[in-house]
Amino acid sequence: MTYQELLAGYESQKKTIASLQEQLAGLYKLINGFKSERFLQEIFLDQLSLFSEATTTLVEESKQETITYTRDKKKHQGPNALPEHLVVWEVVLEPEENTSSLTKIGEEVTETLEYTPASLVKKRT
Repeated sequence: MTYQELLAGYESQKKTIASLQEQLAGLYKLINGFKSERFLQEIFLDQLSLFSEATTTLVEESKQETITYTRDKKKHQGPNALPEHLVVWEVVLEPEENTSSLTKIGEEVTETLEYTPASLVKKRT
């Protein structure tokens, strides 16, 4: 072999090695990246052995528990709840039609904060 042929083979191998190193770096990034960016998860690793004849998996019965608890529901939840010590003005809106034969199935309560000079009032509609 001549020097030129050896040099051409060396350059070809050098390009191949650089390409393989880039691919390996990409695979390391996929495997060891941030948790949200990981490509190979346990599900994928389990699926790699899906068609392997050497391993057989036994399905275990899953144990189930029933958990019950009680929770007190708060009257006002959230960061915009109005304080209880404010004076309340209640306004009831009724339909204009005759509703004596109808039954009430629910109501919607809206609380707003109104400012009158030198006092705060909670208006419940």
